[in-house]
Amino acid sequence: MKRRILFVDDEPMILRGLQLMLRARRSEWDMEFVESGEAALRLMAQKPFDVIVSDMRMPGMNGAELLTEVMKRHPTTVRLILSGYADKQLILKCVGSTHQYLAKPCDADSLKATIARASNLEDSLHNGRLKTLVCKMSRLPSMPSLYLRLVEKASRPDTSLEEIASIVNKDIAMTAQVLKLTNSSFFGLGRQLSNAEEAVAYLGLDTLKTLVLSIHAFSQFEKIETGALKIESLWTHSLQVASLAKRISKMEGQDPKAAEEAFTAGMLHDIGKLVLAVNLPNEYTEAIRIFHSGLELPLAELRVFGANHADVGGYLIGLWGLPVPVVEAVALHHCPSRATQKTFSPLTSLHAANVLEQERSDSTNGALRAELDAGYLEIVGVSSRLDAWRQAVLEAQPS
Repeated sequence: MKRRILFVDDEPMILRGLQLMLRARRSEWDMEFVESGEAALRLMAQKPFDVIVSDMRMPGMNGAELLTEVMKRHPTTVRLILSGYADKQLILKCVGSTHQYLAKPCDADSLKATIARASNLEDSLHNGRLKTLVCKMSRLPSMPSLYLRLVEKASRPDTSLEEIASIVNKDIAMTAQVLKLTNSSFFGLGRQLSNAEEAVAYLGLDTLKTLVLSIHAFSQFEKIETGALKIESLWTHSLQVASLAKRISKMEGQDPKAAEEAFTAGMLHDIGKLVLAVNLPNEYTEAIRIFHSGLELPLAELRVFGANHADVGGYLIGLWGLPVPVVEAVALHHCPSRATQKTFSPLTSLHAANVLEQERSDSTNGALRAELDAGYLEIVGVSSRLDAWRQAVLEAQPS
């Protein structure tokens, strides 16, 4: 079945340029082009679309307002912004309603790849079995309000370090958790931090936001009996994988944004295990039993639930509206060859970090460990880098 893609821009010349740029995709995509947010909503009320790509600055209803309405009325539609560089601060304000943004001018290959990647991923996040499974669940971790306030403040160019710290300080429990983690051996700091402002300055805002998001997600379940799953061990593994994924990303010359996305994906890559274990503890215990009898964990989960923890985790953070590269990394970290684009990305960093950390810790108690996807790493062109990454694992271990 063809993908249905809707493009929205108030400039007719831009729309005509998009039509010409994407002509070769007509065999795969049914495309519509409209000049306003209002027209887009009218058209979407008449027929469904898989993806909407909107300009940000438009008279009347701007792109942020349009995608917020689309999120409410058509939540399964992938929502993308195509915007000029000057609009980036505005884009950050619609973090909850936008899956990803593209900067103008955008070349045809980048636009095609982003739409294809996002729409293909949506298949895995919204398949019927996974929807049915998630509908059975009574406890799904929520996006913390503190995280949203940090994102909103960060979107303002005049926001000071003191203002960011004051937001964190308003949540005493979160402040304590952030300081405890920052002062742990994982971050290798040679001195003790005593307040949120120091933590913000040391960690940087992106890392701080990830820690707030992941601490909140894990803490919602910390007093709940999860049977076969130990939350503290899962948290420690997630932090180790996140730190290594970020390091691998930097070693391979990725930009700071990609490195932070790798860290975020690492912190959240196993959250699906937590969701399954909390909501369906008996079934998850059975999946662990099958795992220890000799079947890889994702396959054991698939046998019991019809989906695995990566599917569930990707679905959840997709609902949160996190960036597509982060959602893709979480959803595909056990099967990176399913990615639409075979290039180095946060998925590559996470996949390698997760397997190499398991190799180091040997925490599976004799059960099958995850294995590196040699074919994927060969296609991406990083197979020769494995020894360097393994050395990074040894150097990064907290004392």
